[in-house]
Amino acid sequence: MLAALALSLIAPAAQAFRAENGLEVTALPEPATFEVIQSRGAGPTQIWCAAADYARAELSGGASDRLVITAPRGPAETDAQRDATRFRLMSREARPETTARGFAIVREAGETYSVSTADAFCAVDQPGRGDTWDP
Repeated sequence: MLAALALSLIAPAAQAFRAENGLEVTALPEPATFEVIQSRGAGPTQIWCAAADYARAELSGGASDRLVITAPRGPAETDAQRDATRFRLMSREARPETTARGFAIVREAGETYSVSTADAFCAVDQPGRGDTWDP
């Protein structure tokens, strides 16, 4: 009985979202914040793709909303044994500027892309994916 009570008091592990490219995304306590878990040697384009997928599917992010890196690739907040990149979804009005680069990086806090631009990185690894954006 005591063991059952102890188990019921343990908070359940955060449910991970599986992005279309297979990467795990986990919600963080602060609203509209989450982390993309590094796995299988995923690079920056895959990480931004997973962030866009999560923003659309779980946070109802619009095409012009901004994904902002709040912490570059490093130990995950939800699993210290894994690496992750942390993001916040913000409105275009709250964060109007985006990163003016022709390539993706996840090494600097403050890097910003619109959800639609980050979603376009999904096509890099999924040729023929086409435009699946449905605002």
